[in-house]
Amino acid sequence: MRVPLPPWRLRPRAAGDDDDAIARLARALDLPALVARLLWARGQTDATRARCFLRPRMADLSPPEGLHDADKAAERLARALHAGETIAVCGDYDVDGMTGTALLVRFFRLLGARVLWSIPDRGRDGYGLGPEAVRQLAAAGARVLVTVDNGVGAHAALEEAVALGVDAIVTDHHLPGATLPPALAIVHPTLGLGAGGGAPGAVASPPCGCTLAFKLAWAVADRVRSRVPTDRVKAFLRDAVALAALATVADVMPLTGENRVLVAAGLLALRESAHPGLRALLEVAQVGTLPLGTEDVAFRLAPRLNAAGRMGQPAVVVDLLTEEDPARAGRLARELDALNRQRRVVEQEVLRAAEAQARGLLDEAERPALVVYEQGWHVGVVGIVAARLVDRYQRPAVVIGFEGEVGRGSCRTVPQVNVHDALCATREHLVGYGGHAQAAGLEIHPSRAAGFRAAFEAAVTAQAGPAAVGRELWIDAEADVDAIDLDLVRHLGRLGPFGAGNPEPHLLLRGVRLAGQPRLLGARSAHLSFALRQASGAIRVVAFGRPDLYAAAAAGQPLDLVVTPALNEWRGTVTPELRLVDLRPCGAGQPA
Repeated sequence: MRVPLPPWRLRPRAAGDDDDAIARLARALDLPALVARLLWARGQTDATRARCFLRPRMADLSPPEGLHDADKAAERLARALHAGETIAVCGDYDVDGMTGTALLVRFFRLLGARVLWSIPDRGRDGYGLGPEAVRQLAAAGARVLVTVDNGVGAHAALEEAVALGVDAIVTDHHLPGATLPPALAIVHPTLGLGAGGGAPGAVASPPCGCTLAFKLAWAVADRVRSRVPTDRVKAFLRDAVALAALATVADVMPLTGENRVLVAAGLLALRESAHPGLRALLEVAQVGTLPLGTEDVAFRLAPRLNAAGRMGQPAVVVDLLTEEDPARAGRLARELDALNRQRRVVEQEVLRAAEAQARGLLDEAERPALVVYEQGWHVGVVGIVAARLVDRYQRPAVVIGFEGEVGRGSCRTVPQVNVHDALCATREHLVGYGGHAQAAGLEIHPSRAAGFRAAFEAAVTAQAGPAAVGRELWIDAEADVDAIDLDLVRHLGRLGPFGAGNPEPHLLLRGVRLAGQPRLLGARSAHLSFALRQASGAIRVVAFGRPDLYAAAAAGQPLDLVVTPALNEWRGTVTPELRLVDLRPCGAGQPA
């Protein structure tokens, strides 16, 4: 079985590309020519609009009133606060749900409310709000229940809330089904759009669940200004933006429109926050002193938060993000770090077994997608293992862990395949499912697994055909290695924050030569490092998780590289470096 290498594709010049116009844009914004070209390619062809793109402001966020049912939800919560009613917050066990839960719990406490909260156990309860949780919260005195990152499909649970006299407010960004649950209000980014309502730009820049919680808190704060000093509310809302930024990146929301503004502002707010829980999280993650970027969230902060949910202890995250005592916040952050180390061990065990199954399936026949499953696989890591399989084999992947007669799985996919649509086509085999185009979850009985595999493969083929397999590596522009210096890298960083919908620039360097020999780094020699010759010296290149490229790098021949420029901090000194995306012998596999 051979894993296909992604073909290199040089992005075609957009219609209307004009070298003179791009040069004028560079002069107007005082940018290097390469940065102006990349800005132009992102649709920022007008100097005034491009200046706003480079300086996103919180003032660019739309108020919450445009969201479906936001006014109704805020009015009910304001009444609950004035009447002293107990409020319950029910979140999901991923970063999005846990941060959103912590955000609302802290907010309602700030306003003097008695707050209960609940997050399901991933292994015992599965996804979403259940009737038993509603009964327990009602018995504890809850009169209003707010969901975060779930609820739009929780019909049975919300019917139970109606029966018990609990007013339910749903905040959820997942795709709704054919019918909506019986909630007092459903704050959702797409409901009502057909009738002229809904949040402006919600479809183009869909918010995560924590962002909806932030917007709800914003709407309530506007109605209860007299309950708490304005400076405390403003400090809370800054921290809330930081949490929304964490969740937006962790949930792989497109970083366009409002999401880009929110993440840009949230990363600054996170770095500057005085909240003990956020400070402790940054400290345990060892993020350094450079401005925070989306990579810090994706590879340092989010995995530690996610580990608690994956290992069945989401309370640690909510406690940390609502904790006001620095000493206890430090202990909770260290507990998260320990859970993350435990998660890595479990993940590696499941990944080895899942890769062995995947290789066997691909040796047996060419497949448009991979569906692997086993009794005893920890359901807390099946999502991340599915993502690893997509990266490794470049096709959609479903990983299912069974415990007795219950199986819970996660799906990840390539850009060409909408995995939620694929699950819709295979629903006859499933107990339940839900999610997004690029990530989804499911429940299934063991007896239906083989049938589901065949049906899922057929659904992927019907949807995308041969395009379901393989990815293309898109290159934004060619560059001269001698032109890459600290000034250029800092200017390139202004195009961020980078992520889904606004990817990091990929630059092609042709015919470069190494300065010295490459090295393998890390405890398990998992990373490749080497230096490239420049007219003024050398620049370091790092390929994280790509030891397989060592032989090609060490061959002594000129190379073509695809790289992303970045900043590196070492002992207080900041230097430019290149993150390697792919390499090939010079001239081999020329980009189309």
